[in-house]
Amino acid sequence: MDSRSPPLRLAESLCPGGYKLIDPVRHTDAEIRSICKEKIESLEHWLRRLIDDLLSPKYGEYFEYTDDKGNRLIKKCLSEQVENRRLREPQRYPRKIDAVLLDDAVDIVCKPELFKLHFHTPLTDAFPDGREEARTFLSRILCPRNHLAHANAISVRQAEQIVCYSNDIIESIKNYYRAHGMQQQYDVPLILKLVDSFGNVFTRSQFGGAADGGIGMHFTSRPEMFLRPGDCLLLEIEVDPAFDHDCYAIDWNYAHSSSQCQLNGKRISIAVTNKQVCEQFDVTCRVTSKREWHRLNMGADDYMWLSFKVLPPLE
Repeated sequence: MDSRSPPLRLAESLCPGGYKLIDPVRHTDAEIRSICKEKIESLEHWLRRLIDDLLSPKYGEYFEYTDDKGNRLIKKCLSEQVENRRLREPQRYPRKIDAVLLDDAVDIVCKPELFKLHFHTPLTDAFPDGREEARTFLSRILCPRNHLAHANAISVRQAEQIVCYSNDIIESIKNYYRAHGMQQQYDVPLILKLVDSFGNVFTRSQFGGAADGGIGMHFTSRPEMFLRPGDCLLLEIEVDPAFDHDCYAIDWNYAHSSSQCQLNGKRISIAVTNKQVCEQFDVTCRVTSKREWHRLNMGADDYMWLSFKVLPPLE
């Protein structure tokens, strides 16, 4: 067995950084699949961020960039696939880079000239032997990733590879950001995405900032998102998957909440009543790590507010 990817069930010390252990005795198949999906989403997030941070300053619109000899930086078929994906779901993918999936990201970072010029240094801790090593280990994640995406089974060994290899890569990228002063000043769990019952998907970059360091968005001028008593508003957030969900708490709040409503967890269901009728019905969400210190003055690490308009009931 590869010394860099020990079985996670042996001991947590073998996978530093609090990597989630996988044990087929203690974890159900559904739990193992959930762990792997979260880890792959985290890896995709970090690779997309790395690609955009390194290519945008030098090439601008790098998906369309060609040099003076007409050579494309990103091959045309990949760029078109990403653009078509974005056009089909613009709310989910506001930028081209947001529509890059894991196999797309692997093709970009492992392109020989791009790896040599831009990605070798950020990935050197995970792949000290270079691009071929990077392609080999990343390819070992792609197969089980595709199985997970199509509801097919994966082995425990593949699950171990997903978790350990992904953590190696993410840690290498984080080390690069730290060394180059590009890391977040506060390494805390942040809200990356919001999904609602209207069919919208919002990424963090689409939100406005708040004076307290949180994020927020007004929907009070969007008639397609107006509410009335009797409606059910579903909201679900995605927190940076680089952080294990056991290391933070999520708390929701809104006016006249029901005692039966679950106000913690990534997902909330709000049964709208006459009591919530108003011009600005605010729903807030806090993410608080279990550390002694926190990023925001309110004692949380991230904060999101959403403002809806609730119209009177139809007579």
